[in-house]
Formats: sequence, C-alpha cells, structure tokens
Amino acid sequence: MVLEEQLDQLAIACRVLEMEGHGDMTLGHLSLRDPEGRGFWLKRNARGLGEILTHKDFVLVSFDGEKLAGEGGLHSEWPIHSEILRLRPDVQVVAHTHPFYASVLSAFDTELLPFTLDADYFDALPCHSDDVALLKTKDDGIALARTLGAHFAVLMANHGVTFCGTSIAHAVCVGVFLEKAARTHVQGMQIRADAGFPDAEIRERRRHQIMTSVHVEHSWHYFVRKLQRVEQVNGLAGLYS
Repeated sequence: MVLEEQLDQLAIACRVLEMEGHGDMTLGHLSLRDPEGRGFWLKRNARGLGEILTHKDFVLVSFDGEKLAGEGGLHSEWPIHSEILRLRPDVQVVAHTHPFYASVLSAFDTELLPFTLDADYFDALPCHSDDVALLKTKDDGIALARTLGAHFAVLMANHGVTFCGTSIAHAVCVGVFLEKAARTHVQGMQIRADAGFPDAEIRERRRHQIMTSVHVEHSWHYFVRKLQRVEQVNGLAGLYS
C-alpha cells in the first residue's frame, strides 16, 4: 500500500474513533510512522477527529518536532508520538484521545476489572501520572513511553488515554476495546458487591483466545462498514467512491 493510501486509511481511523466515543472537539490525534524513516505523519491540529477526511489532513513531523511536509499545524503534544515510536519499533500507529469512560477511569487507582471479556483484551493497563496538562516536551513523552512499556494502552491520570498498534487496524481496535471495557468497568462498579471474577490464569487464556489478528481484521472492517453507513446517511458517500 502506498503512503497516500495508508494516510487515507488513517483518516478513516480518525473518523471511526470519533464515531466510537473518542472525539473531543479538536483535541485528539493519531500518527503513522513514516515508511521512509523521516519521522511520522500526524493529524493536523485545529480539526476534530471526525473532520479528518483524506491524506491531506496529515503533516510529516521529524522525531525532533520539525514539520517537514503537509498543510496545517502540529499538535503541541507531538512528543507523545515521537517518543513512543522511538521506544517501540514494533509500533506503527500512536493515538492520544479523551474518551469519556476511560478518562473517568484514569482518576482512580484501580485495575481494569473483568466484568466482561472486554477487559481481557489487555494483559495490563498502566496509568501514567504527570504534573502538566499537556505533554509538550521530549521528557514528557519519554516518561509516558516508559509507563506504556511493552503494552498497547496507557491511561493518563485525570486526562485521557494513549494507545498504539502494530497497524492502523490494531491501534483502532485497541482504542475502541479500551473505551468499551472502561464503560463496562465504570457501570459495573455500581453493583460490584455481587460480582465474581476469573483468576489471572483464566484471564490470560481468554486474552489469547480473543485478541487475535483475525478478530482485529474482522472488527476493523466492521467499524469501517459502520462508518460508511453513517456517512452515507449524512451525505458523505463520495468519500468511498
């Protein structure tokens, strides 16, 4: 797949995330590792996730925060992307968003409880605390990347979430599954007195059964079809011609 096609797919990913509860005005951003090693392609600023339509809505940014190509400005939290991509060669896509339930969950010092299988998509869910509202420096980005470690999602205390993936489809699924699990957790805690949970060994077995490449592929295509139906209703069918 050529770069332009990849970025068009990343634009779809932005809109899927907006549709699935990750939108927050013009906040939130996704990036794709540049295949030529120049840095990463970052969603342009001053646009919401749902307003990202094509490859033209991304800018090429060096790992040092220099804009190299594209129209539009940089999100100030670009170090989130640069430092995770530096630390994790397996990661191709990084996202930072403010989904409601996961953001609420980030305020509590608690693990993601397995009220349903949704929590078992994650082997662990670390939480990163910082004393700034925006992660605008390399040191901020490095600290977050270290908290993320080998995982694919990290809560940002009293702020939001950062998640990533080995592909666009994988990253989107991590983000959607995370918010779904957080919603179940927040609602389940209201009646937790009668809840029973499987032990760690069973949860690990369950995770390997459900978090597969086939499931990610099927889920991604489902989200794309769902988005297409929504956008066709809203008169945006031309995006798929």
